[in-house]
Amino acid sequence: MPSPYTLEDARGWIALAAIERERETVLHVVAVREGDDLVVGAGALRLQGEIGYWVAADARGSGIGSRLVELVTRFAFETLSFPCVEIAISPENEASLGVARRCGYTEQRRELREFRGALVEFAIHRRAAGG
Repeated sequence: MPSPYTLEDARGWIALAAIERERETVLHVVAVREGDDLVVGAGALRLQGEIGYWVAADARGSGIGSRLVELVTRFAFETLSFPCVEIAISPENEASLGVARRCGYTEQRRELREFRGALVEFAIHRRAAGG
C-alpha cells in the first residue's frame, strides 16, 4: 500500500477494481472491521496466479493480512485449481514478508517491476497447491 495513501489513490484503486471485476480478470475481497464496518484491508487474486493485499495501519498486527492471504490462496487452489500462487513483496516490507511466510510462501526470485512510475525490486514468493 503506498504511503501516504491519498484520496486520489483510493479513487484510482476503486476505479481499477471496477474495471477488473467487469473484465473478470481479478477477484477482490475486502476486510471490514466488525462493529464499525470500516474497511481495514483488501486482497486480490489475479488470474495469472498472483495475489496482493493491504491492511490499514490501525489494523496491522491483528491477523487480518494472514486471513486475507489464506482466504484468497484457498480460493485459488480449491475453486480455480491453480497449481501455485505468487506474491510480489518489497524486500524491505518486513510485515508483509512475515505474512507470506506464516501463510506458507517462500521466496523464489527477485525481479524489477514498475511501481508508481519507477522500477522497484520485488521479492517473489510462491506457494504450491498441497504445499
